Amino acid sequence: MTEAKEVTDVRQEQLAEPLTDYPFARDSIIDPAPALARLREAAPIRKVRMAGGAEAWLVTRYRDVREVLNHPAFGTQYPGVLPAADENNLAAGFMFLKDPPEHTRLRRSVSRAFTARRIAELRERATEVTDDLVTAMLAEGGVVDVQEAFAYPLPIAIVSELLGIPAADRSRFRGWADVVLRSTGDFGTAFGDLQRFVVDLVAAKPDGGDLLSDLAQQSGEPDGLSRLEISSMAMGLLMAGYVTTASAIAHGLLRLFENPPVLHAVRTGAVPIGEVVEELLRLQDEEVGIQRIAQSDVDICGVRIASGETVIASRVGANRDPAEFTEADAIVPGARRSPHLAFGHGIHHCLGAALARMELTVALGTLFARIPGLRLAGPPHEVRWRAEGMDVSIERLPVTW
Repeated sequence: MTEAKEVTDVRQEQLAEPLTDYPFARDSIIDPAPALARLREAAPIRKVRMAGGAEAWLVTRYRDVREVLNHPAFGTQYPGVLPAADENNLAAGFMFLKDPPEHTRLRRSVSRAFTARRIAELRERATEVTDDLVTAMLAEGGVVDVQEAFAYPLPIAIVSELLGIPAADRSRFRGWADVVLRSTGDFGTAFGDLQRFVVDLVAAKPDGGDLLSDLAQQSGEPDGLSRLEISSMAMGLLMAGYVTTASAIAHGLLRLFENPPVLHAVRTGAVPIGEVVEELLRLQDEEVGIQRIAQSDVDICGVRIASGETVIASRVGANRDPAEFTEADAIVPGARRSPHLAFGHGIHHCLGAALARMELTVALGTLFARIPGLRLAGPPHEVRWRAEGMDVSIERLPVTW
């Protein structure tokens, strides 16, 4: 039997199987549905039906997920589709929705401004903001919702610093961002207001040492970005760096609360907080996964994926793959492990990974250093959460000490 015939046969066998509904029904905030592990063990790839009725191929094993994310045959758009951004649709210009060569040019320009020096400067600011937020929590006392009092304010403050948003405008900026990214009001109006604000913000650059000012200064260079592209970049950084970081802080705290030995080690300084953060990132759950579109026919896991078909790369499936990680579901600080895929892999590996790591390290390190008795105020099953879109969101996380 030829290799092509074998691939065709495997595809037909998969298509003959009943479609699996995805995402899977879940009963945990921080851990994936058991069905994911069962599917990962049974088959490397499975055809699934999404909530809206669309079909996709789900890949769950570590090596296969890495292959999909690094394979040039997979892109972020349907073949032949090239969405164009304008001032009323900045989202069409998001770098993480672009494919080469456009993605290559955009990432090269932004990478020059996203320096280690800038991360170090933002770390100083993150430390100041974190200290202020903890001081406010201590002053409030009693039971505090750490989501509203800490997890959300920290990343939006750092995003504001990164983009060079004037202090007088930051309250409005956060208000719009909360509506757009946290579904707290009229999405359409807030999104329009936020886009206009970002376009005007970029038009006033350069006016300081922030990221947008650096990009504006480079805009006249051969591979510099236009003002519209910088505006899309700013919106993309907000989308990628606000709620996702807040969610990682809240999920990390809840996971530590449910792991007393690790929590004790963090409180006593027995393990470096950076090692704990890496494990929390590896175990971070997600509702769907990274979706990629085949730009041409391609063979993955012995199955022929047709051009235009969607493949979902499950990071949570990969990051808990027992074939790659010993004690895959446990927090093991300092373990010698393969690189986790929390920030993706390949050309779309998250540009802000170092920033996110820094914020998590500062946030958790400061919280437990200043409030060593920090604990969940009530049983874990009373924590309010919802699973929608790409994420599993903790709505309220009450703590005390």
